Amino acid sequence: MRAPLPLPIFVSEAVGCEGDGTMGSRRWLSVAIGFLALALLAHRPCGAGAPPGTGKRKMPEDPMWTVYGGKVPEAANALRFNINACLGLCEKRTDPSSREDWEGRRKGLAAELQHALGLNPWPERTPLNARVAGRAERDGYAIENVVFESRPRFYVTANVYVPKGGAPRKPAVIIVPGHAMDHGKNHEPYRMAQLALVAQGFVVLSYDPVGQGERKLPGYSHALGYPALLVGWTNEGFIVWDTVRAVDYLVSRPDVDPRRIGLAGNSGGGENTFYTMPLEPRVAAGASCCFVCSYHAWVKDGGDHCICNHMPGILHHLEEFEIIALCAPRPFLAANGAKDGIFPIAGTRETMQRAAKVYAFHDAADSIRLVEAPLPHGWAQPLREAAVGWLARGLQGKGDGSPIPEPKIELEDIKSPDLYCLKEGKLPGDAKSYAAMIRQEAERLIAAYPPVPVQATERAAWARALRERLWQVLGGMPAAPPAPARELGAFEWQGHRVERLAIPTEPGLEVPGLFIRPKGAEAKAPAVIFLDDEGKAAVKTSALVEGLLARGVAVLALDPRALGEGTVNPNHCSSDAVLLGRPLLAQQAWDIISAASHLKARTDVARERVAVAARGKVGIVAILAGALSDELACGVVNGAPASYLDAIADPLPLPRWGYAANVLKVADIPQWVALWAPRPLLALNPLGEHEKPLSDAGATVRTLSLLEAHSFLK
Repeated sequence: MRAPLPLPIFVSEAVGCEGDGTMGSRRWLSVAIGFLALALLAHRPCGAGAPPGTGKRKMPEDPMWTVYGGKVPEAANALRFNINACLGLCEKRTDPSSREDWEGRRKGLAAELQHALGLNPWPERTPLNARVAGRAERDGYAIENVVFESRPRFYVTANVYVPKGGAPRKPAVIIVPGHAMDHGKNHEPYRMAQLALVAQGFVVLSYDPVGQGERKLPGYSHALGYPALLVGWTNEGFIVWDTVRAVDYLVSRPDVDPRRIGLAGNSGGGENTFYTMPLEPRVAAGASCCFVCSYHAWVKDGGDHCICNHMPGILHHLEEFEIIALCAPRPFLAANGAKDGIFPIAGTRETMQRAAKVYAFHDAADSIRLVEAPLPHGWAQPLREAAVGWLARGLQGKGDGSPIPEPKIELEDIKSPDLYCLKEGKLPGDAKSYAAMIRQEAERLIAAYPPVPVQATERAAWARALRERLWQVLGGMPAAPPAPARELGAFEWQGHRVERLAIPTEPGLEVPGLFIRPKGAEAKAPAVIFLDDEGKAAVKTSALVEGLLARGVAVLALDPRALGEGTVNPNHCSSDAVLLGRPLLAQQAWDIISAASHLKARTDVARERVAVAARGKVGIVAILAGALSDELACGVVNGAPASYLDAIADPLPLPRWGYAANVLKVADIPQWVALWAPRPLLALNPLGEHEKPLSDAGATVRTLSLLEAHSFLK
């Protein structure tokens, strides 16, 4: 008989588990491990061979199995909780009182911005390997199709419009598109702006940001901003670096004056102007259109945004006025629609007023300006004209910065081959996708993890240190639950008592749960927290729960925040949690830890016998909960990912809430599993690449690799 390993094990289509018996009686281990494994294998509605999480029927709405009866209160609204927390951080940002006060902050703020973007340290300035893929002549200008590498084998497609005549070295402007996913640099309003600037004598470079235009390809989508967070990267950081390298390219051209380079864009392009200019001193003037607001206003009233807009934990360190102030005294324009619903104009006005105070410290009050038009979101002609006039003043010394009327422009057919760099419609064969780059960085970080010490005392110290680092990267341990759970009614089901509970998990938030006490249970019964991708309502059809109740095990069917009965917009809630620096995944893990604490406080539950069982991708929350706390004595998960490496793909294999910023700088899922030791954790059907359960052989390889990495087989 093999000696028990002090480490949990991944298995596939198996029913056994190793454990050292220290969590309680042999009977408890038998129920919590052996039976949970068998029951979970049976709890698959689509047949024995179907992967967990596929083919599941949607649970019908049944008020009896809800806690709130269909009206979720504010206290259980995870989105509102995160919004309020974000607003609280924004309200702590204060204006500098003097030039000296500002200069004392400035360097630190710039470093925080660089870090939040995922650009600290700066990427290596590798060769651009720029090439002109085509050139077409037009009346008064030429179009050059340019491809360069912002990072090795990471190709950027750009058009450079070169006016004919004039000085041999001309001012230049980079125009970064917003979320024009299909057409990118060739989107009609952006081409109108490009040609209006060419008419003023500017060389204009416009490129396709990742996921747009000619770079709208598999492995490049904006949704990859979520797995990018795992390694400390952001979508916006990648776009900022593409712009920095575009500056490098322009500086290398003999027809560009390197002292007169400007930057402009709308929406996402305005965002890029906003974030690049403070960190790129070679940008001599900027025009950010339909983006500038305040974090406070757009988090409060701007609704759901792309993950591009969300930098991890940035609200702890910066408000938007401070980011603009980092540009002082260089000319900065914000041009916004007064009817813009996603960047409310009141926030824009406040931010520009606060930034203007810092510009005044630099005797540059006339170098910052807000232009408004009675328009909704979008780069309409009045806002384009404002940008052109501002850049003409800042880079050419022409005019007073007032809008310059746009000439009559007839755009050529968007299908014209002269507007495209990839003449065969595909990137070079050696191109590295955004997803591939994220995965490569993840592999680098994981390869650098130290092995787990073999000696017990050293291993315990390692576990304490790793858990502390995990909490730090996940935003810190929250405050303890402020009050006991509230019972909101009860009912009988198959002879069992079911309590509807609202369980506070931290100040300002509660989650719904159904506590099922089996008939005939002992005075202090063991209890299992039940999680399912279908929500807690899945409890009523679960073979696992049926088996547990038959054996006298109580069940708490739980909906962690933002899931099940408390479901909110997943992107909105997940992305706002990024700004807060507390990933939604970590918040949900805290809900499980708090629920375990609640169970242990009950007089009818055995304190030392509280476990968790999870089916589907929500299993990752259960694994993290046990890694962060010893509240759980045992766990079984079915169909959770085996490693974050397999969650880096396009389309996303995990829900957006499943990604945590910077976590791979500390630990991958196997390291979370190791933190359960010596408590037993059984992972059934761990998901590998393409969301497919690992085969028996694959599970064995993963298990052996994990053990070897942790020195247990040496």
